[in-house]
Amino acid sequence: MTKPLIWLHEESLRVTHPIFYAAPTGTRAVFVWDDDYFKTLNYSLKRLIFIYETLCELPVDILRGDTVSVIKELTPSRLYVPSTGKPHITLVIDQLKNIAAVERIPDEVFVQIPETTDFKRFFKYWSSAEKTASLRHGGIDA
Repeated sequence: MTKPLIWLHEESLRVTHPIFYAAPTGTRAVFVWDDDYFKTLNYSLKRLIFIYETLCELPVDILRGDTVSVIKELTPSRLYVPSTGKPHITLVIDQLKNIAAVERIPDEVFVQIPETTDFKRFFKYWSSAEKTASLRHGGIDA
């Protein structure tokens, strides 16, 4: 019988991510090191090193290959995935829905910003985010 699986992506690399509490105890967590995916996003060597060093601090198995193919080979019964608005990751998540039941786990709120915010430049993001960034849970429970 297949088991559930946590798929971590680069937008969710921390021990305190809610996904570790949402999935059943003992669920295997994996990160797929997908060279083609990283090339598509033009990640720098510094960013790749940061991702790798962060992964070394997490309770996660690092696997290499095409993300969808690797997860398909693992045949999970259920897939727990951290939610993200990043379009590239969202496309992968949509493909994974054909492999297993996918449950997106939302992250804790860091800031409250309008959905129409332009994320191409950090300054535009920070101008929208700085008002609530220092508040607990982005000021939602204030």
